[in-house]
Amino acid sequence: MKTRGWRACALALVAASAVAARAGAADVAIVKSSEVAAWRPAIDALRRSAASHAFTEYDLRNDRATADGVLAGLRGKNFIVVAMGPLAAQLVRTNLPEAPLVYSMVQEPAKLGLSPGPNVTGVAFTIPIKNQIAAFRMVNPKGVRIGVIYKDENTGRLVEEAEKAAGLLRVALLAKPITAEREVPSALRALLTGDSAVDALWIPPDPVLLGDETRRFLMAEMLKAGRPIYASSSALVAEGALVSNAPDFTSVGDQIADLVNRLASGEHGRIEMLVPRAELVINKKVAGRLKIELPAEALKAASKVF
Repeated sequence: MKTRGWRACALALVAASAVAARAGAADVAIVKSSEVAAWRPAIDALRRSAASHAFTEYDLRNDRATADGVLAGLRGKNFIVVAMGPLAAQLVRTNLPEAPLVYSMVQEPAKLGLSPGPNVTGVAFTIPIKNQIAAFRMVNPKGVRIGVIYKDENTGRLVEEAEKAAGLLRVALLAKPITAEREVPSALRALLTGDSAVDALWIPPDPVLLGDETRRFLMAEMLKAGRPIYASSSALVAEGALVSNAPDFTSVGDQIADLVNRLASGEHGRIEMLVPRAELVINKKVAGRLKIELPAEALKAASKVF
């Protein structure tokens, strides 16, 4: 009888634990500004680290009409929203003000009204730009003229910071602002020709540059020109960029998961923005193709070498 009683007690405890675990589970809407391949490690890490929740992904396709339809479908539902990219974060905050929000992949959250507060928090998407440029110079010491194409509303402030940092690091930054993706080819031609031709191209985390077609175009044209790409993520290095010094996207996903778990458990006060770890990633094969001699100190400092 005693054994039976202990078994019954144990079963009751297991059942109670299962109910408690389920009570902490939540429906999570992952709302992406667009489908960016470089973000997938963060999403995969989020799903692994917060596996008790139910996830649904939504792609806004960087299109306002698509976004309006997606967000209308979420209105009034009990979701924790993970917004990835500036368009998603801004529109979720505006259109779903009551929804618990975790933002990520946003360069300047405060500029979009995303300061941490009740039910609003996020994960930083950058490390100091001076550190990034210093890392690029360490990997490719001869690359002293760096070109960058960007859309002002997406990464204009980041490029301004990069211009200031470049002077301190004895690097010249040649910036070409564009207003639409279709202007990328002409901007790249301008950076690769004439007396002001650049030694390398920096691709900042700007959605206008990260679509599949544009990204592949930049990779192919820079390889054809015999000059490297400095990237905003390790995923781009795997695709053919020379180097990145950027947030580790797996770390980003783990931290998003932590914030989702905290919101799901009922923590509704101010939760400060988290900062992911950084990683230096180098593509040694690309360096060989471009005849770039990688310094030993750069290889030693790298988190990952392809």
